[in-house]
Amino acid sequence: MSRRLLLDDEIAKELELLVSLPYDPANSEDEYESDEHGKEYNVEKLKNLLVNSEGEQSSSSSNTNINIPETIPSPVTQEFPQSYKDNIESHIQNTSIEHFQISIPENTQIEMSVGQQSCSRSGISSNETIEESSEESESEGSWNKAMWSNGNRPHYSVFDKITLAPRSPISYNSRPLVYFDKFFTNEVYNLIIEQTNLYAQQQNIRTWSPTSKPEIQAFLGILIMMSYHVLPDYNLYWSSDPGFRVDEIANVMPIKRFKVLLRTLHLNDNSKQPQRDEETFDKLYKVRPLVTLINEACQAAAKNTSSQSIDESMIIFKGRSSLKQYMPMKPVKRGYKVWCRCDSSTGYLYEFDIYTGKQDAGTEGGLGSKVVKNSQKNYWIWKKRNM
Repeated sequence: MSRRLLLDDEIAKELELLVSLPYDPANSEDEYESDEHGKEYNVEKLKNLLVNSEGEQSSSSSNTNINIPETIPSPVTQEFPQSYKDNIESHIQNTSIEHFQISIPENTQIEMSVGQQSCSRSGISSNETIEESSEESESEGSWNKAMWSNGNRPHYSVFDKITLAPRSPISYNSRPLVYFDKFFTNEVYNLIIEQTNLYAQQQNIRTWSPTSKPEIQAFLGILIMMSYHVLPDYNLYWSSDPGFRVDEIANVMPIKRFKVLLRTLHLNDNSKQPQRDEETFDKLYKVRPLVTLINEACQAAAKNTSSQSIDESMIIFKGRSSLKQYMPMKPVKRGYKVWCRCDSSTGYLYEFDIYTGKQDAGTEGGLGSKVVKNSQKNYWIWKKRNM
């Protein structure tokens, strides 16, 4: 049965009559005023008009006629053999969803309800995409939780077995002076006394009187206290003004004696100092004996541990010195660079050496190269900075 296609104008006109009535008929301004006695719109008329097969076609419409059957046949169900069903079920069970592929023709729109996502062969219509995994999960193997028992428990590493311990026990309530004397030993005091008196004799100081250990101890104590209680001028520590005077310093040593010791304090014999053109020249010649004694005291105070670290440290200094280094990546950027060998767990200092620059051969004259080469035979393992 042939049916005529309706024009767009005809469909729009009928729909306007059907659904475009105003919400308040009293305020309507179009030609369809409200009428309480009006007839109800005949819906059957619209239905007949939509399905009417008779009538003339408009000149602006096409002459295409579509043959539409009156009844749509229902889908035919076909019963498949039982063996075919068994093969399909077996194939589905043995097929992983990651490897399941669908062949879709070009420009074919498909909707699928997988997590409320829709996709097409030509593009993706949702905000999320469905990704296919191509990894082979069979080759990775499976991990299972295992409970260790006393029989199969693995042996832990003994790398850090030897921990830090003092060579001679120290009481827990000992005074700080006891710890200080562990590093400033009698050899250090004897060195200071001997070299200070020697330098005073070389300078022919008339008012000089030989120094002693108690006086050197008091002198070092004053220097330590001045570093905590800082004043603009060290003369103010002996000032008569109570706002500046520090009795703990002024009552221990007169200012004149302090100035004499400050001027004559020495740690090495200047008459034996090598010249710059000699091979034995050392920029740290005047303090080298003290550095050696402090290193020996640090190693004698504690036992060596099995895990130690070597790294560089900075001592802040902003004055003028040929030993001053600039390290832009360090928290302290300008100062003396010191190589340190420490315990990796507690940070206890075993050995240190002040960096003096590169030698003529091009290697660094510091602890970084010498300690690694000389001390590796005494330890178990070396790995980068740790041993």
